[in-house]
Amino acid sequence: MSPTPSEPKAHIWLRDEDRSTERRTALTPKNARKLIDNGFTVTVERSAKRVCSNEDYEAVGCALAEPRSWVNAPKDAVILGLKELAETPSDLPHRMIHFAHIYKDQTGWQKEMARFVNGGGLLYDIEFLTNENGRRVAAFGYWAGWMGAALGAFRLLERRAGRDEITKGVSPFESQEVIIEKLKALAALVEGDLPTAIVIGAKGRSGTGASECLEAIGIKVTKWDIEETRILDRQTLLSHDLMVNCVLMFGPGLLLANKTHLAAEGSNMKVISDVSCDPFSDFNPLPIYDAPTSWDEPVIEVASNGSGDAVEVTSIDNLPSLLPAQAAEEFSDQFITSLLRFDDGIEWKNGKAKFEAIREKAGL
Repeated sequence: MSPTPSEPKAHIWLRDEDRSTERRTALTPKNARKLIDNGFTVTVERSAKRVCSNEDYEAVGCALAEPRSWVNAPKDAVILGLKELAETPSDLPHRMIHFAHIYKDQTGWQKEMARFVNGGGLLYDIEFLTNENGRRVAAFGYWAGWMGAALGAFRLLERRAGRDEITKGVSPFESQEVIIEKLKALAALVEGDLPTAIVIGAKGRSGTGASECLEAIGIKVTKWDIEETRILDRQTLLSHDLMVNCVLMFGPGLLLANKTHLAAEGSNMKVISDVSCDPFSDFNPLPIYDAPTSWDEPVIEVASNGSGDAVEVTSIDNLPSLLPAQAAEEFSDQFITSLLRFDDGIEWKNGKAKFEAIREKAGL
């Protein structure tokens, strides 16, 4: 329904991402136009790295602004982004929408919450924007799982072929098809059966993406979810060559493997792709590394398995940005429905309630 003059809409300010490797966006030009057509004001900061061009936003009616000019934006502007903020400014007076990664006791969560409280701002963490059924309204999960499985398979297959390419760094890929062909070519370098893989959290968005990626290159996938991990058969788990962890933990209760488990007799694990990537949380089910890996160093060795082979981990916390165009388009198409009902929809009420609960927990 078209808005009337008595229904003022929000001013959405799309910021340039602080992280140099973040090329995705929460709002594509197509969906920015939908906001404008429905009475919203949209400002977009210029970006040299965003997958959508500045010109495409301007063409649909967005006002352009300089990078990081949001810090001086009108207080009623709603600052939209994806990943966490730089450490400055110290106080945050705006309503902000992004993935902050501070609601599960991650390192520094109280300090980050204090920035909002001291500045009088409000965080709508996208991870906790949920509908009446408690389901997230938008997520990059499928692409995170798909890309995480691809990197894990890449490393496993190149090790099998005696190669060492991925450890030198990764950069965005043109498409899924390009990745699949590259992985199939790696697999064909060695005769015999392909390695085995297990996906944990296989029924979720991330797990679905991971399984589909691995199956597309011919790798046999064991799929585990809540039922299979309730009473964990760790010996069977570690008999696989590759593990892709897609379990999103909100509390204690699941330990997939530690370094002692990995080194036990019968452990065949060689590569772990930790898509969930929560090393700073007390609830991390893989306490075998202490920080995410990066585009420059995507793989690290963390242990030896039961046969003395290296166990390596890849755990990049912005995996979908390695397929930025596809990931951004799908996410923005999911998220636009919620943006169009800012801030009256149930997801925004739930997001605000979560912020207030975390603020109370922090004693702020």
